[in-house]
Amino acid sequence: MADSPEKNDRKFLRFASLGVQMAVLIYAGSELGKYLDAKYPSDKNWYTMICILAAVAISFYQLIKEMPKD
Repeated sequence: MADSPEKNDRKFLRFASLGVQMAVLIYAGSELGKYLDAKYPSDKNWYTMICILAAVAISFYQLIKEMPKD
């Protein structure tokens, strides 16, 4: 049976919002890392790299959790 157009719109909005959540979370992670690197300087930007990788991991976790189980 085909899904109604309204139901398809809701699915689209749900997955579109996941993309926005991913972008905002990764941006926040990069800004947090930059702040920590400025506060605690080192030879490389370790805090930025760690915060971005953590944000990407959390984003993928959220994405996988929201995927349909079909």
